[in-house]
Amino acid sequence: MNNKTALISITDKTNLDLLVKGLLDNGYEIVATTSTYKAIRDLGFKAKSIEEITSFPEMLGGRVKTLQPEVHGGILADLSKEDHQEDLKKHKISPISVVVCNLYPFEEVLNKYKDDASDHHDELIENIDIGGITLIRAASKNNKYVSLLCDPSDYEDFIHRLENNQVDDNYRLYLAAKGFKTSANYDKLISSYFNKITKKEKTLRYGENPQQSASFVENDKKTSHSLNTSDILQGKELSYNNILDIDAAYQAIYEFDDLTCIALKHNTPCGIGFGNTTLNAYVNAFNVDPVSIFGGIVITNGIVDDDAAKEMEKTFLEIIIAPEFTPQAKEVLSKKKNLRLVQGDFNKENVDFTQTRSVSGGQLTQSYLSQPIELNNVTSKSIEPFRLDQLERLYKAVRHVKSNAVIIGQEDYILGISGGQVSRVDALDKAINNAIKNTNYNSDVALFLASDGFFPFNDVVDYCKQYNIRYIIQPGGSKNDEALIQACNENNIGMIFTNVRYFKH
Repeated sequence: MNNKTALISITDKTNLDLLVKGLLDNGYEIVATTSTYKAIRDLGFKAKSIEEITSFPEMLGGRVKTLQPEVHGGILADLSKEDHQEDLKKHKISPISVVVCNLYPFEEVLNKYKDDASDHHDELIENIDIGGITLIRAASKNNKYVSLLCDPSDYEDFIHRLENNQVDDNYRLYLAAKGFKTSANYDKLISSYFNKITKKEKTLRYGENPQQSASFVENDKKTSHSLNTSDILQGKELSYNNILDIDAAYQAIYEFDDLTCIALKHNTPCGIGFGNTTLNAYVNAFNVDPVSIFGGIVITNGIVDDDAAKEMEKTFLEIIIAPEFTPQAKEVLSKKKNLRLVQGDFNKENVDFTQTRSVSGGQLTQSYLSQPIELNNVTSKSIEPFRLDQLERLYKAVRHVKSNAVIIGQEDYILGISGGQVSRVDALDKAINNAIKNTNYNSDVALFLASDGFFPFNDVVDYCKQYNIRYIIQPGGSKNDEALIQACNENNIGMIFTNVRYFKH
């Protein structure tokens, strides 16, 4: 059975002459769709038109030409299976071992019209490739027997490999991966366009800075602790930075079951407070850093009532997020027309914090850091169970502060937070300075220290002695752990290792 048939169906004709000559020189028969067939013949090469191998002519103005069993049977046949080979013989189908395909220029047309793309919807629809996507996916799937070429820059290398018998399984797998990536990106582009015109993609006023454009695409899947299950009760339109802050706020508040209030600035907590009422929790969060909270956002898992609203109203805040606002609270906060009130779904049973971040040339995806921590006392100082609970709560908080992150606490209070420092000692210094300025600070009571990463040197003990820090919680894992443990023992400082690092960049 001849296995030297190449199917070519391309919009971009770049390097077509190089490809066709190389295939013919290596004994391949070429089958091509309409415009490609014409281009090949114009170059002076021989080829068959797609209609010569199919039982049905091209129709619907070219919408249906390769969606035929004679085509996809030839591409998808697993030649190691006798029944597949029998089917090919029965239906007189030749296997296709090379598929060359690139897609209708949807992105090019979309970019041409930019902001008024929806006015050219019909043209965009006609530039959504169906047969091409199917060819690419079929060839990629059957990469054990089929080489897919969807990028003209690969033609020269492919012909060289063909001539030197180097088109092996690994190379076809590489081509298949490129095919699936091409297919995925194409679908993502089309999906984004459709989301935009059906209002699931919302154009924002601007991005991180006024000169940057931005949009928000809402997921179809509804999850708690997210913007797509939140109601905006009042205030001006959300910005790019607001949405990032809201996401960071929901992830931070998720950690706590006790009544908690968190103030955030630039996606990182600048204040965390606990209390018996929302008012108490807010005041304790405010006291951590009364300066940084200005222009920030506040999230609480408690009900915002009249008392809490009156206190919050005293400070310029961008957003307040809560599971409920009482009618009296809404009335108090309605005086600030631009303040956004966000009523969210705080149910912990339906959460998806999978994180995806775009980078130049691609995107990164990672799971949410949900690994439980272990509280291992590595020092000789005895630590009571209630102290362990306090330390664990600090460690839950520090995971949401930008690394290098340090939190200083005392009893049931968080006193000082420092994050985003390039030196962990600088982070410690800043956190302590914030802590001793906190109105809840008591110089006669021992302090706690939580760090998102290990301390590589035992100079941290000098700080602990100076400021009455008697308890440390950190992941451990430094080459210098033993020296730090010894220094803690010598100074009656208890230290917990969690064995879980919490870097947040």
